[in-house]
This record gives sequence, structure tokens and C-alpha cells, in this order.
Amino acid sequence: MANEPKMTEFLWGASTSAFQVEGAYLENGKGLSIADVRSLRAGNGVDTKLGANHYHQWREDIQLMKELGLKSYRFSINWTRIFPNGTELEPNEHGLAFYHELIDELLKNGIEPLVTIYHFDQPMGLIKAYGGWVSRKSIDDFFKYGKCLLKEFGHKVQYWLTINEQSVLAFSPDMLGVDTTQEKTKIYQQAYQANYHMWLAQAKVIALCHKMYPKAKIGPAVSYLTTLPATKSAEDMMAAKDLEDFYSFSQMQVALRGEIPKTYMKELIKAGVILETSPDDQEILKTGIANFLGINWYCTTIIKSITGEDTAKFILQRVERIKNHKLKYTDWGWNFDPVGLHYALRQIEDRFPGIPVAITECGWSQKEQIENGKIRDTDRIEYLQAHIHQMLLAKKEGVNVISFNPWSFLDVLSVGDGFEKRYGLIYVEGIGKSHGKMRRIKKDSFQFYKEMIAKNGSD
Repeated sequence: MANEPKMTEFLWGASTSAFQVEGAYLENGKGLSIADVRSLRAGNGVDTKLGANHYHQWREDIQLMKELGLKSYRFSINWTRIFPNGTELEPNEHGLAFYHELIDELLKNGIEPLVTIYHFDQPMGLIKAYGGWVSRKSIDDFFKYGKCLLKEFGHKVQYWLTINEQSVLAFSPDMLGVDTTQEKTKIYQQAYQANYHMWLAQAKVIALCHKMYPKAKIGPAVSYLTTLPATKSAEDMMAAKDLEDFYSFSQMQVALRGEIPKTYMKELIKAGVILETSPDDQEILKTGIANFLGINWYCTTIIKSITGEDTAKFILQRVERIKNHKLKYTDWGWNFDPVGLHYALRQIEDRFPGIPVAITECGWSQKEQIENGKIRDTDRIEYLQAHIHQMLLAKKEGVNVISFNPWSFLDVLSVGDGFEKRYGLIYVEGIGKSHGKMRRIKKDSFQFYKEMIAKNGSD
């Protein structure tokens, strides 16, 4: 197939998501998404109206990618640029044209697109019409959207990511449009019913992709919460395992084996959740098996059991997160624990031998200022260097890691944490505030990563 990469070539890349970088939130027919609404509700000047102005500066950004030496770029397509309200029978041609141009320019510059179909931006039209993902109707609307993307871009795109961080959505149901002022049992019921519908929708799109493009790679981008026990006690070890299995490995098992773990279903019962299912659902999951896995990995999470041997409560009511004071932490509470990535990758290989793995997010956030025209982000360089080293160790041991895409290529808006929380290799001056062109400034980490890519991680 045209533009198919050599599978032996490691895809050094970087990541963003549409709603966090594009801006232009209602331009050229784009509709309103739940991500837009949440950003506007925050009321702290953090919103998707301007973002990082990537919608207008994407050509400049791709030239910076080329200078960096990227082999891949992991980004998302905004659902509401394609189907503004989600209910349309025909896609928005302006939205299709934008992503065609973007993908074509990436390929022209030797950069492989890793395309995320859904990254937190379901159309508000679907949420208002029937509750969005909480309703089974969402499966058909997502399938229509996914089919449109495969038809339009499938001959150009070899790597597809279906749904980004499904567990995050279930744990933060306001991101699904769920009313979080309800009693907790009702919130859980809606959140995990939505999660179930996402599994089915994902499987249907995966099956279609396999049929249309047998050589393509497609799978989820899973938030991999690598959990470690706070002490050597069996209770803490069990609590850490239970959380990790429920939060991360259940998502992987459904996508890669078409099976919902029994332990997952038992946890839902403890939460008072009874899933509404249909007889054909098992067949849908079994026929939509992923052949590729994206993982978003940032840090380890230290877990302490707060119920001891009593496991009758829901997992979220049985555990407490503990800080390891021997580790460095960001201002937002995420630690620096690179060996944890090595451990995480080995766990994936143990459970799913040989599966191709793309690290679709991995990064260090910090507050930054321009000093004499420079951004000296030494902590980020240390983070990237240590995590790349551990990733390459896992790769040498047989883990099939095919791509590394740190979060993020350039600074992005963070709905919950404002513009101070910067992850980028490139500093964006005036992010979310400037109505004109936003200046891009290469950080020291840009140069570090450029040299790393040029050496293929050999040094």
C-alpha cells in the first residue's frame, strides 16, 4: 500500500490532540463539543477558542516537526469538524479538507500520521439529543464517524487510535456530559454504561478497518496507570493490582482479546452498576480485535489499601494514593519514576506477547518562562532521557515497542490546570490568549530530542 512505512523503522514522534491545540473552535462549520463546553465552563481563561492556533499555523508546525526529525506525529481529528452536531448525514467538507491537507503535508515531509479518532470531543448535539455515550445510540453515530474517516483517509493513514484514555472518561464523567451532581451510584451507572458503549463502538470500527485496510494497525490509546504498593503488605499489593487491572488492563483485554474480565464485572457490581447489554454484544467485541496498542504513560502511582482484607467496597473506595517522598514530583503531583515505564512495558509483553506498542503520550509538565529568549527545561530533558533509556531496555528484552511520542509536541491548553502547565518541546507564546499568530520558541528539550532522534536513541 502507498506510503506504508517499513515496519523495522522506529517511529520517533510527538503528540497533541485537536481540542487542545487547534483553536478556531467554531470556524468553517465546526460544531460545539463537550471539550469546548468544559473549557468554557472553567471560567479561568482556559478555553478552546484559541488553543495554540494550530488550525492556522499547522504548516509552520510541520516544518518544525521536520526540523526536529520526527518520523511520526500522533494527533487527533476533531469529531465536530467532521460532523458538527453528530447527527448530520453528510460530513463537513471544510473539516475533511483541513485534515487532508494536514495529512498530505505530513507524508510529504516523511512523517507518519498516528491518527486518533476520538480524543474527548464528542459533539454536544449528540449529548443534547440522547445523552451521548450513555445511550446505545452513540454506537451507530461513532461508527458513522469512524467509517467516514477510514473512507477519506484510510489510504493515507497506516496507524489508527480509536479512543483516547477511555478509563479517564469513566473516572471523570463530566467529560462525557454526565450530570455529576447526582448521587454517586447514578453517576457510576451512567459512566460505566458509557464505557461499555465505547467498547462496542470501538470494536465495530476496528472490524471495519480490518476489512477495508487489512495491513493497517488499529487499537486504543490506553491510559496506563502503573500502580505500585505503598508497603510490602499483601493488602497493599492486592489493592494496587485491583486498581491497575480495573483501570488499565481491562481496557487492553477488551480491545486485544474481545473479553471483559470477570474481575471487572465484579467491581461494577460492588459499585451498584448493572450494565444494559444485548445478545450480540459478545460477538461484536470478538470480531473487533485490535492489532496494535497505544499507551499513555507518565508516572507510577503508589497505592495503599484503606480497607485491609475487606474487598466488598468498590475499588475507588478501597484505595488511597500515597506520595513517595524519595521521588521528584511535578507541581501537579506526578512523579519521576522512569524504571516504572520499563516495568509497565514488560507487563504488557507478559499479558499480550508480541503486540506492537506505541507510546502515545509520555511527558513532564512544568511552569516555564522565557529567559533571554530561551526556555531552559532541564527537568524535561532529564525525564525524556531517562524514560527513553528504559523504553529501549524493554525493547532490547523483546517488547515490541514501535513508536515513542512524548506529550507534547508544542504547549497545549489544559482544561483543568490552565496555561501554566506546559508539556511541549516548543513554547507557545500567548497560548489561548493571543488573537493573532502565536510565536513558537524551541525549548532546550527540542534540541535534545532532535539529537536523540538523529542518533536513533543509540547514545
